[in-house]
Order: sequence, then structure tokens, then C-alpha cells
Amino acid sequence: MKATTTGTLAVIAVAMVAVLLVAFFRATPVELAYPVEQAKVTWARRLAARWTGLWHGVDASVENARLRREIASLEMVRGELAGLEEENARLRRDLRFTEREPNRWECAEVLSEGGGAAGARRSIRLNKGSLAGIREGAVVAVPEGLVGQVVAVTPHTSEVLLVTDPSLQVACTVEGSERIRGILSGGTDDVLLMRHLKAGAEIAPESRVLTSGLGGVFPAGIPVGTFISEGNGRDAAGRHAGGLEREGKVRPAVDFTLLEDVFIRR
Repeated sequence: MKATTTGTLAVIAVAMVAVLLVAFFRATPVELAYPVEQAKVTWARRLAARWTGLWHGVDASVENARLRREIASLEMVRGELAGLEEENARLRRDLRFTEREPNRWECAEVLSEGGGAAGARRSIRLNKGSLAGIREGAVVAVPEGLVGQVVAVTPHTSEVLLVTDPSLQVACTVEGSERIRGILSGGTDDVLLMRHLKAGAEIAPESRVLTSGLGGVFPAGIPVGTFISEGNGRDAAGRHAGGLEREGKVRPAVDFTLLEDVFIRR
């Protein structure tokens, strides 16, 4: 009985040792491979991360370039919109101008400029002529004020003598407590000359100058400019000491250097 028990225990012991040996030998290759596999995974992940970061950097660079192009494009659009706003404002002014005189003003574009003596732009050429019903002697203006008078016409163009030309004389009135009349005749883009003013009358600086309508050529009420007060041995109206003739200077209502579209009175 005792021998049987001893034999059984021996068998169990041998079996346990065998199991432990099998487990050890199975785990050993795995454990031995672990450091290698761990290093492999670690470096693989690091390399993948760097590679991914590299491509992300390239993608980010491409995206930045694209965004810069879009921003530049938006700046161009903004510039165009600003130009359109200015153009709309000008067109609204033109519309209000034509509404005051319905069916009597023909819009025309400035094709070229002529003259130019002493910095003055003496004439301009427009893209409307006899085919559009334009005739010599027609008055030309913009919403801001008087531009000049048509002096020559072809089927498709009109030549306009500007109020800066001395040969064009315009009967005008200076606004104030007493309306003072005179003749506007020539000047430059910046200053027009007004002669034959009434002696003894007081003219306030910055008084408005309008067409008087005398002579029937230029209709009354078109702005011409603003009366300028000056010294140099003259009074506020430009009268020489001891003289009867009065002469004044007028700041034009129109900027002749910026003319693009004008209106011809038919």
C-alpha cells in the first residue's frame, strides 16, 4: 500500500515538472522575442509619426499657399467692390441730375482732351454727335456744375469748348443779399476769371456763382463755382484801387481733370 502511494506521488511530481518545463520552453522564445518586437513597434510608430508629420507639414504648406491665394483673390474682389461703390455713387448723382431735367440731357463719354495752354484743358471730345441729336451751341454740364459748350459736331463726336477757355464767355450771377452779375471768361482748371462785376457791391467770400440765363445760351441756375476772396492790392472782389472795373476769381465747381461722363443739353 505504501509502495503504491509513493509511486503515485512520483508520477505526479514528474508530470508537474514536465508541465513546468513545457511552459518554460514555450515562454522562453516569446520572452526572448519581446524586446525585439517592442523595439520594432516603438521605432515603427516613431517613424510613422515622423513620416505622417512630414506629410502633414507638406499638406499644411500647400494649404497655406492656397489660403494665401484665396486671401489675395478676396483683396482683389474687395478692391473691385470699392470701385463699384464709387461708380454707383457717381451714377446716383448723375441720375438725380437727369431727373431734374427729364428727356433734355444726353449722357456722353469723354474720348480725349485738347488744348492745354498754361495747364488749362481748353476742350474735350465726346462720343456723341449729330446721330444722337447733338447740335452746335449745346450746353454741357455734370451734376457738379457747368463744363462748357459744344462748338463742333460730327456724326459720332462732339467738340466741347470748356469754360476755362477765354473765348467762351458765360453770363453769371453771384449769390448774396444782392445778386451781382458778371461775365465768366477763361482761367485754368483751378481758377476761373469773372469780369465786369458791379462796382460798389459787396461780395462775401465763398459765395456761389451760377449761370444767370442772360443771352439765352446757358440756362439759369447751373452751378459754376465759388467766389474767392483775394488780396494783392485788390479788394475782396478783385477791384483795383481807384478803378471802376471789378474782377474776381472763381473756384470751379467741376474738377476738369476727372471728367469721364458728361451731359449734353438737347
